[in-house]
Amino acid sequence: MTPDELRKSVLGVKRWSRSDQRAPNKPLMMAYVLAKYVQGHKQMFSYEDEVDRDLHALLKRFGPSRKVYHPEYPFWRLLNDGIWRLDNAEECLPRKSNTDPPKSELIKHGVTAGFSDDAFALLKNDTKFSMELLERILTDSFPESIIPEITAQLGLEFTFKKITKRDPNFRREVLRAYNYQCAVCGYDLRMDDISVGLEAAHIKWKQFHGPCDVSNGLTLCAVHHKAFDKGAYTITEDFKIKLSESLNGGVQVERLFFDFEGKAIRLPIKDNWLPNVQYLNWHQKEVFK
Repeated sequence: MTPDELRKSVLGVKRWSRSDQRAPNKPLMMAYVLAKYVQGHKQMFSYEDEVDRDLHALLKRFGPSRKVYHPEYPFWRLLNDGIWRLDNAEECLPRKSNTDPPKSELIKHGVTAGFSDDAFALLKNDTKFSMELLERILTDSFPESIIPEITAQLGLEFTFKKITKRDPNFRREVLRAYNYQCAVCGYDLRMDDISVGLEAAHIKWKQFHGPCDVSNGLTLCAVHHKAFDKGAYTITEDFKIKLSESLNGGVQVERLFFDFEGKAIRLPIKDNWLPNVQYLNWHQKEVFK
C-alpha cells in the first residue's frame, strides 16, 4: 500500500447516508485513532477500555443529537472499507444477516481494532502524513469553527492550515445583507470602516452541500457563530431563536443567549435574502442539540 492509496481509501470510506443527514461516526472513529497514533499509541484499540468511552463522548459532543449513541458501529463497520483490522472478533462471526455485534459481545470477547497492518506501517513513523489525513477527515465533515474543539478533545493542540475553497463573495454579501450586524445580538464593532469579529455563517454546512448563497447565510459575531455551529441554538421557520435545553451558564450567558430566547433575529431588507426555511430545517435536525 502506498500513501496515495491509503489517502484515497480513507477519504473514500463509505458512510451511512440518507438525504443530507449527518453521520460522522466513521470520520470521528478514524480521527480518534489517527490522533492517538500521533501521540504514540499502539496499533490496536480496546473497545471496552477506550473506544466505548472516548468515541461515545465525541459522538455526543460533535455529532447530531440522538437518544442513543453507538460507538460500536464504526468500530466494527470500518472493516468493510479495506483499511481496518479487528482482533479477537472470531467469536462474533459469522453474523446473522447483516447485523453488527452488540457492544456486549465486543466487550465479552475483548475485541480490538485499528488501521490495517499496511496502513499502520505507513502511519506509525509519519506524523505529517497522519496529520494530513486527520485534517482532511475533519474538514470534510465539520465547519472550521468547531474543528479546534474536536482536536483539543483528541488531545492535540494545533491549527490546521485552511485548505477549503471559499466563495470570495459570500462573506461580503452576507455581511452587507445584514447591515454589518450580528443577526442575534446586533454586535457591530468597527475600526474605522472595517468590521471586527463579524462572520458569515453557513446555516446548512458546506460539507453537506450548503450553498454559498445569502439565503444560506447569517451574519453572526464570533460567539454566536460558534454556538450556532455547535447546536447551542437554532433559528425556527418564523426566524425566532430557539435555545438548546442543554445550555447553561451565568450572567454573561443569560445576557448573550437567554435574553434572546423566542425573539426574532435581525433580518435582511430584501425578501430574497431571507434565510431559506429548508436550510433552517436542516440545522434544526442535524446540528441543534
